[in-house]
This record gives sequence, structure tokens and C-alpha cells, in this order.
Amino acid sequence: MQYDSRVMSAYNQVPYINSPFAQTHPSRLFVMGRLAGLDPPQVQTCRVLEIGASQGENLIGMAMVLPSAEFVGIDLAEIPVTRGQKTIADLGLGNVQLRPMNVLEIDEGFGEFDYIIAHGVYSWTPADVRDKLLAVARAHLSAQGVAFVSYNTYPGGYVRKMLREMMLYHIGDEADPVRRMERARELLRMMAIGRPQPNAHEAAVAARAAELLERTDSALYHDDLSDSYDPVYFHEFAAHAARHALKTIGEASLVDPDARNLAPEVVVRIREMAAGDVIAEAQYFDFARTRLFRETLLCHAGNTLREGNAQGCYAATSAREMEDGVFVSSSSIRMKTTHPGLLEYIRRLIGLWPCSERVAPGDAELSLELFRLGMIDLHGFAGMARRASEMPCAGRFARYQAARGDSHMTTLWHCTMGLGNEEARKLVGLLDGSRDRPQLAREMGCSREMLDGALKVLETEGMLTH
Repeated sequence: MQYDSRVMSAYNQVPYINSPFAQTHPSRLFVMGRLAGLDPPQVQTCRVLEIGASQGENLIGMAMVLPSAEFVGIDLAEIPVTRGQKTIADLGLGNVQLRPMNVLEIDEGFGEFDYIIAHGVYSWTPADVRDKLLAVARAHLSAQGVAFVSYNTYPGGYVRKMLREMMLYHIGDEADPVRRMERARELLRMMAIGRPQPNAHEAAVAARAAELLERTDSALYHDDLSDSYDPVYFHEFAAHAARHALKTIGEASLVDPDARNLAPEVVVRIREMAAGDVIAEAQYFDFARTRLFRETLLCHAGNTLREGNAQGCYAATSAREMEDGVFVSSSSIRMKTTHPGLLEYIRRLIGLWPCSERVAPGDAELSLELFRLGMIDLHGFAGMARRASEMPCAGRFARYQAARGDSHMTTLWHCTMGLGNEEARKLVGLLDGSRDRPQLAREMGCSREMLDGALKVLETEGMLTH
């Protein structure tokens, strides 16, 4: 089937916000493929396909820092694609293209890609589209390539699905997108209040309703009020992939904070029940933590997987040392260690930030341990972020976003940084590398100390090329 006009209209009226998502970057996919024992294509010259690319902000951020790579995005909705095409033309990018296209229209002549991304598509589309998505991965993924597919999972998906059904009941026959969201939020506010003395089930529903209230209109409308919403158990997704001669190589992140809260005896029981079956083990872990969402990576089923290593990757971290031997990552993960090797290595990386360091053979185990703990990132290329120079320069995409009046910018490490006010946008716009610090201070009408502080923030966020 083709998507009907209502679905197309919804995506045109309420665009799906396609922000930079670090887990989908070919740099991350390269690393995870390498750690799974694959020999994934080099990031600098790879070909990337994103299905459901919307206005292409995710791909454009990648294309800016990987000028020799090639990026193709498709999306059903023409209006967001047209906006993205204007951005691409304004920036003069020749290595990225967006096409208004239904995934069902992809045929054998579409080409081969080293990395395929489908973020926010699988659980929110009809069965034939889900099947075609995996068929595309099978037919168009290069031999050692990696595909990223995110989706909602059971058992956690049951609570979200229940609230979705409540919202749809309250919305009734209302067709206007704005009114649909107003009525959905009205229902969620009531559910979030809950009972004064709730039982465990009631508390979980109220907590989830409160979480949904914090979602953007884009996320709420397209994720929770979409025409299709079909979470799956992980074992069902793995079986679906296997029918297309694909297999899982793990998740896009090795860090799973929820799994750390499991009692040791639960972990032992799970491994006993799984009896060495990696799919079953992952499924039991999902049961134990009522997992809601996965970002699963796939490769061709014929590939042999083995334990890889981080040698040759690039390590970087924005973590801080709060006190002697106590470190906190940008995502608030804490680590305390007295291990001399770990201390020396992470301190060296902290001193290099926002730059990266190539992982040498002697540091491969240390880097992998810190990556698993969420204290450092591993990348497939050196990156473009640098320290602020006397003639500081922000990334060209960030300057474009500031000039456009956006509330957020894309960092050179493919994350987002808020642009809170006009002064911030003005400063970023001035950072084209043609002005020294005294001139910047004069044009901003601020002291040198204030300017240096603002540049330090931008440097720390990975916004500057020099």
C-alpha cells in the first residue's frame, strides 16, 4: 500500500523535527561495527542513506564535517524535503541530496550504501513499510555495512500504547492537528495527576503521562498520535531481520543506565535462562527493565561476528574531573577510580577536548572500558572541533542556523547546542574566522573577559573549527 493523503498531510502540517542524532552518525556506526568484528567502510568516504530524513538536518550536519562522503535522504512529505533542499542549496553542499519519495518506491537501481539509517520509522508505519525497510537494508547495504533501526519495544510499549489509545479516544473525530494535540495534552494532564495514594501500576501510568507532556509537538504528534503504532518484542524484531538475511550486532550505544539498576541475582538468573542464546538474553533483560525503546544495528547475516577492538578509532571526552579520581560525563554518568592507567588516560583525553586522539594499541582496552562506562566517546574519524584561536571560527552550518534564527545549532560532534538569545546568535554569526578577539569584543559591545568566556563555552560544546 501507499501512504494515504492524511498521513502525507500530517507530516506536511506538523513537520517531524529531524535534529542531529549522534547514534546515527556513520562515525558511531563504524565504531560499533568494528567492535562487533566487522571491517566497516571508512567514514570519510562512505555512502549513507537515511529513510525518513524529513528536512535533512541530521544528514546535513554529517555532510558538513565529511565533505568526501555522500549522503542521500528520502521522506514522504514534500514540504520538509523542500525546506531541506533550500538549506542544502544555501550552503552549497554537493555531497547531500534529499528526495521526496516513498520507501516502497526504492528499487534495485537505487544504489549501494555503507550505512543505512531508519530512525523513528519502523514502529510508526504499516506492516508493508516495515517489511520494505528491512528489504532495502538487505538489498542496498554494502557487504560490511551497518544499518541503524530504532523502534519501540514491549513490554514497556504497553504503557505508552495504553495512553495513546486514551488520547485517541479523547481526540475523537477531530482532524485539525493543533486541536488534536491540545486534546491529547488535556487528557495527559489529567492522567499525570493520578491518585493521591496510587498503586504501582497507577504510579507508572501517571509518570509516563508526565513524560509525554514534556515531549515536543512534533514528537507527540508523529510518535504517539500517528496512524500506525506497533511496538514489537526484541526477539520479534530479530526474527523479522533474519527473514531478510540480516542479523543484529548490538545497539547503537553500549551504555544502558537502566540495566545497571538490576540486582546481581537477576543478571545471573537471566543468563541461566538464556543458556547462551544472545537474542534470548537480550529479551530477558528487556523483560526485567520493561524496556521501551531500542536502537538496533544490523549487518548481513553471512558476516562472521567476533570480539573487535577500538584500535584505530578516535577517543574524545567532554567529561570533567569533579574531585580526585571522580569524573562526571556530559550525560551525568559518574565514575570513581584509582586505577592508574584509567586515570592517566581519561585525564589526557579531558586535556585534549574538544579534539580527539587516535586509539593506540596500548590504549585499546582502556578506551573500550571507558566507552562502555559512558565516560568517553569513540569515533570513526578525528573530527573537526578545535580550541578557540585568536581568530575563532564556528562551523558553517552553525553560523547558517544562527542567521536563520534557529533555537539550536548542530555541533561539530553532531549534537545540539541551544541558541538562547539574539546576542548568542549574533556572536556565532560573527565567528567566520575573519575577526580577532579584540574586534569581536568591540562588535559585540562586551568586555574581553566576557567574550573569552563565551568562546570557552562554544569551544567546550565542540562548536569551533579554530
